[in-house]
Amino acid sequence: MFKIFLKTVAAASLIGLAPADPIPIVPDRVRLGPRASTCTPQAGGSSSVDDVPAIQAAIKACPSGTIVIPSDQTYHINSQLSFAGCSGCTFELNGELLASTDFGYWNGKGEIIYLQNIKGATITGSGTINGNGQASWDYIITNTSYKRPYLIRVDGSTNIKMSGITIKNAPSFHVVTGGNSKDIVYSGLTLYSVSSSSNVAHNTDGFDIGPASYVTVENTKITNDDDCVVLKPGASYVTTTGVTCVGSHGLSIGSLSGGAGSNDIVTNSIFKDCTMIGSTKAAGIKYYPGGSTHGTGSVSNVTWQDITCDTCDYAIQISTCYMSTPAACSANPSTGKISGVVFSRFSGTTSGHYKDVVANMDCSVGGTCGIKIEDFTVMAPSGESEVLCAHTPNNLGVACTSGASG
Repeated sequence: MFKIFLKTVAAASLIGLAPADPIPIVPDRVRLGPRASTCTPQAGGSSSVDDVPAIQAAIKACPSGTIVIPSDQTYHINSQLSFAGCSGCTFELNGELLASTDFGYWNGKGEIIYLQNIKGATITGSGTINGNGQASWDYIITNTSYKRPYLIRVDGSTNIKMSGITIKNAPSFHVVTGGNSKDIVYSGLTLYSVSSSSNVAHNTDGFDIGPASYVTVENTKITNDDDCVVLKPGASYVTTTGVTCVGSHGLSIGSLSGGAGSNDIVTNSIFKDCTMIGSTKAAGIKYYPGGSTHGTGSVSNVTWQDITCDTCDYAIQISTCYMSTPAACSANPSTGKISGVVFSRFSGTTSGHYKDVVANMDCSVGGTCGIKIEDFTVMAPSGESEVLCAHTPNNLGVACTSGASG
């Protein structure tokens, strides 16, 4: 009879139904809900305590349940946080995940938080993932060899949904989606990385996508100092809609063909109903030049549609001489192909940074330039609308002026 009583108490403890004074829960610092459908890791309460082990234990204890980060708690991320063990789990983030500034630890680490080979996960809530990026942006000024981690990486995963949360102060890129991930949705997010010092928050891309397919970025605001949403090699069937970008480098493709012998492909994607505020460009494609140290690539069936420009430097920029010189690109022009690309219904005003010029499209003599512009009404502050072109089709859709570069 006594043995039966002990078994009953142990079972009750494991499913969160223990009496008033429960025996310690295993794994340590994880509170289990009924039948382990809800798990709440206990924060250590100090920046010197790494909360990652408790969070990972909660994920493993509730692999298809809900992991709760309470609204009044800060969890210190002093080591890489893996979602390993999650299989359809929901990560309900209402508090804060705060990365440490241990440069010795983070140097060379690929990312702070990663979902690798995860088949189904939802990250949602009203909370914040804080990468503590200001420390990194300042540190690299005098420590140029420091390799900053991405804040979040989704790699080789499927059926991932992220909504509602704020992702801020990324040391480097905010969210990277690669490894042939598929069926990914980012919705209703706020991304924010702006330096409070004179050291700019460089390389803080919002969403880097590719190789990946069937990815959606929607109804999201991104404030940063690099690409807002960028399609990298291997991106296909990407939909970006209802996004507002502030201070960014735009809705971009590339850079492509950067590696020797590479053949970088981006296809079948759309950017729609987006507002670009103070961006260096609203929309753009970037190719490296040709030659033995670079490769080639193709951009096909991609549309930018209903894009509003609010003091952008350029509405459209196509560069086929990225990170090079005119002389080098003349000797080794890009062989990158562009086909079925449409820029439709662009409106608004540029910043006047390039005076009357509102677009700069420098297609390569060594590649193809299958682009079309429809219903383009972007104006410079002067009221003029000059479009610089090189090697563009005769039926482009706007009047061209020679002199494109880049």
